[in-house]
Amino acid sequence: MNYEQIKTLALSYADEEGTEAIVNMDNFLRIVESRVNRELAVQKMVVESETAIVVGQSKYGLPEDFGGIRDIEVYTPPDGTKTTLKYFSPEQMNNNTSGQPAYTIIADQVEIVPTVEGQALRIAYYRRIPPLSETEDENWVSIDNPDLYVFGLMTEISAFNKDADSTNIWNSRFSEAIDAIRQYDSKARWSGTALQIRVG
Repeated sequence: MNYEQIKTLALSYADEEGTEAIVNMDNFLRIVESRVNRELAVQKMVVESETAIVVGQSKYGLPEDFGGIRDIEVYTPPDGTKTTLKYFSPEQMNNNTSGQPAYTIIADQVEIVPTVEGQALRIAYYRRIPPLSETEDENWVSIDNPDLYVFGLMTEISAFNKDADSTNIWNSRFSEAIDAIRQYDSKARWSGTALQIRVG
């Protein structure tokens, strides 16, 4: 479903004729998307970013749509040697004298040690869902899971109208949809025939 279809369906469910709720639909969408970004971390959200490492520069800006680390490593082209970085808190990073490859995140930047000439920093991260709008009227959630948008919008419309019972009902359906997406992602990620060991 696209932007207009989702808004129209939610308003139909709500039987909403009030002008205030209608004009706030885009605000409700942003709230729903904020909740999804906080509560969901699945494979469809994972993208990669790559940056050349500059010797002496330990801090690098995170992508604008960054929503959380999935994996972070440094590698050396052309042989492709990879080293996964271990997370340190900012305090641990300040006291890291061992030279152990590590990273931390401070103020929308990732800090890494050590920095080696010729290496590159590769981050696999959870990308925040692209906001729905009139010009960008679809994203993977609206296509694969439009119910999540509709249930989220219904929660916000009900809360806006101070209808506690409806808010609880629709919020429960939203949470169930989040759980169903997580379960589907887990099943898709780990399904398949178990590995078997052959002897002889």
